[in-house]
Amino acid sequence: MKKLLAIILLSPFAISENINIKAPQTEHLDSLMFVGNSFFYYNNSLHNHLRKIISGDKSVSTINTRSITINGSSLSWHSVDAYLDNKNIGSFRIDSTNDNKYIESNDTSIDAVIFMDCSLCPIHPQTKDNFHKYVAKHSKTIRAKGAEPMLFMSWPYKNKKEMVYELREEFIKAANANNILLIPAGEAFHNLNTTYPEINLYTSDKRHPSKEGTYLAAAVVFVTLFKKQTEGNKAIMGLDPDVALKIQRIADKTVSEFFN
Repeated sequence: MKKLLAIILLSPFAISENINIKAPQTEHLDSLMFVGNSFFYYNNSLHNHLRKIISGDKSVSTINTRSITINGSSLSWHSVDAYLDNKNIGSFRIDSTNDNKYIESNDTSIDAVIFMDCSLCPIHPQTKDNFHKYVAKHSKTIRAKGAEPMLFMSWPYKNKKEMVYELREEFIKAANANNILLIPAGEAFHNLNTTYPEINLYTSDKRHPSKEGTYLAAAVVFVTLFKKQTEGNKAIMGLDPDVALKIQRIADKTVSEFFN
């Protein structure tokens, strides 16, 4: 029995317990807000690559995205209610001529907020309680503003890949306790690290995502939100096509098996 248990724990795509929420609860997602830290904004920001993947699938409508990040931040640093109440957010953008384009009629409504904690916060003994506290606090705030809260599962470090087991436990616990969707990016990192160890998902600090890591995370968000496969999508972030295809397949398989 001990030998069998060890095999299960070390196998990619194995999930430790059931997930309550298996798909977005919002019927039509037209606008997303990302709230987090440098794990989101590296490589010209995850939300930009999510939009490109969406544009590469003609069956999915374009959505508006907004990313609000603070380097090194935990959930306790973010005033999510202020973000959702601020009517100035999105009131202009920089156009193709590098000029400000002001939007007179600005719809600032947000359908869902994808938020993440610092990469160690969910499992560090000094911050674990705050992780659960602020997942609950922000989930309540987001719902009160008419949006759907979604929790982003961060990934294990390159030199601490066993982190995935602790992360999995705390993220599933938090998602189920607050009845929110969990985006299994960390699970996908674990699966790709195991299946294709030659693909480096990290920068030199062994924490932040390489281009491959950001692309994998964006692909996981896409599959989780829209229940569409990324395999064959032409938006590949300038990656080697063979590498991109492997990443797409891992993202598709991870999400499919995580929620089944």
